[in-house]
Amino acid sequence: MNLVLLAVLAISWSALSPSHPVAALDPESEATRELAMLEDEFARDRGDVLMARHLASRYLELDRPGLAIAILNAGEPRVLQDPTVTHRLAQAYEATGRLDDALATAELAHSRCGRYLGTTENGAVTPLPRHRCDFRDYAMLEMHRNALRHITRGMTPSLAYDVALRRVSIASAAP
Repeated sequence: MNLVLLAVLAISWSALSPSHPVAALDPESEATRELAMLEDEFARDRGDVLMARHLASRYLELDRPGLAIAILNAGEPRVLQDPTVTHRLAQAYEATGRLDDALATAELAHSRCGRYLGTTENGAVTPLPRHRCDFRDYAMLEMHRNALRHITRGMTPSLAYDVALRRVSIASAAP
């Protein structure tokens, strides 16, 4: 009986004793040092569109979409006017399961890029963006927007992206 009580006390003590926190990323790795450098650079200039895009991409690659959302929302408002940065925000929303936010953000990115290119679909819906966008970007944004539309209607993500990619491929092959 005493042995059982002693075992229970030992297990309880080990479970309740403080432990050292474990870092999510290896502090000694080159990737972690690069990420810290990117974070420091963005902290110095929260209006740097290229840095915001690169940092958000790194967070998405590391499967940390919440950090991508936080960093993009912490930047200056003009950062989110860039269609590619807005696209990264839509990807982060999608990765966290916020599909309605992802779709709305993807629609905005697509409209801004289309407005820059002067497509008839996006005539005067949004103000003329200050950031550049080309037809390759427009096709990528359209594919993401269409895939999100399919996903929000119940299609599986893999099938939704296949259908959206096919549609963009057919449209780009047309004369």
